[in-house]
Amino acid sequence: MEGMPTSASSGRGPKFWLWLVLILVAFIFVAVNFQKVTVDFIIAEGEAPLVLALLIAGVLGFVIGLALPRFRGPRS
Repeated sequence: MEGMPTSASSGRGPKFWLWLVLILVAFIFVAVNFQKVTVDFIIAEGEAPLVLALLIAGVLGFVIGLALPRFRGPRS
C-alpha cells in the first residue's frame, strides 16, 4: 500500500487554515471599505472606492520594494 496517505497526514494542515483565515480577513476588509473617497493626484483629483485605492497603493509599494534593490548598486 505504498503511496497511500497515512492517517497522520490525512487532515488539513496549518498552511490550509492560514490561507483560509487570510482570505476571510481579505473579504471582510473589502466588504467594509467600499465607500467612495477623493484621491488627489499631482495634477488631478478623482473619486474611487477606498479598497481600490488601497489595493493600488499596496501593489505599487510591493513593486517599488522589489525594484529598489536593483537600482541601489553594489554595497561595499
